[in-house]
Amino acid sequence: MKRSTLTRVTCVLFDLDGTLVDSAPGITQCLAKTITAFGGASVSPHSLVSFVGPPVIDTLRAFTDLPQSRLPEAIEHYRALYLERGIAHSSVYPGIPAMLGMLREMGVPVAVATSKRLSHAHAILEHHNLEGSFVAIRGAAEDDSAADKAAVIAAALDGLGAAAAHPVLIGDRSFDVLGAAALGVPAVFASWGYGDPAEAGAAVLVASDPADAARQLRPYLSPIPATIPGA
Repeated sequence: MKRSTLTRVTCVLFDLDGTLVDSAPGITQCLAKTITAFGGASVSPHSLVSFVGPPVIDTLRAFTDLPQSRLPEAIEHYRALYLERGIAHSSVYPGIPAMLGMLREMGVPVAVATSKRLSHAHAILEHHNLEGSFVAIRGAAEDDSAADKAAVIAAALDGLGAAAAHPVLIGDRSFDVLGAAALGVPAVFASWGYGDPAEAGAAVLVASDPADAARQLRPYLSPIPATIPGA
């Protein structure tokens, strides 16, 4: 796939799980409980870290023998468990508040583009007092449709308006890099997240932590000046 070019950054889009927030402890615990509740063998939450990011339905198919007709029930069980218990076991990655502060000071708007249900994305951002930092927050519908990464990135760009002229996406999985590339959006691979280094693929930059991402992006930051009415 053709590598996008990074020349100017007028806005920054963030993936959520594994990029802004370390949500693996809560997600994997809830996945493990759901798998056993629906007839699967007992699994260690730690062994499920690689399943953070892909759709929950794929994980349930891999670890249970549920027929297609019962998968929606299992997914709803997991979602309810995650809202009740999982969010409390998440934490904001060190350096993210400072990076968001730097972008705010430089006038570069930020958005969230996640395949997580939008309601869950709002809940986890609100839990960590991050919701107000973002101009746009976009995710999957309540029935888990519109979860395709390119689709949520496109929706986030629409929410940013004119500032989306020169976007960059920061994400930790191949889904993020490929979803961005499908739209011609340069991607920064967040190696502090859950992805394997090989997932960086066509990313224009690889960052070891949020501070490194901020340092590498800073020379490219160039916000679009606000339009003055009547000027």
